[in-house]
Amino acid sequence: MLASSDSFYIVTSFLPFVIFLGFAHFLTRRASSRMQTQQQPLLDKLEGIRAELERLRKTMERDDDGFGFRS
Repeated sequence: MLASSDSFYIVTSFLPFVIFLGFAHFLTRRASSRMQTQQQPLLDKLEGIRAELERLRKTMERDDDGFGFRS
């Protein structure tokens, strides 16, 4: 009877730590998945800006008649 009481005490003493670590793991997974879904529209917008800047640079190089810093 004494051995089962000791093992029950050990199991119940570690239980709060196990619950806390499980909850922390749940929160980090939830936060990381939420950040990935929020970052994708931002990355798409940045890619659009980059493409527009590249288009403008090519247009300026084509229309440029030698005036400016580039030679």
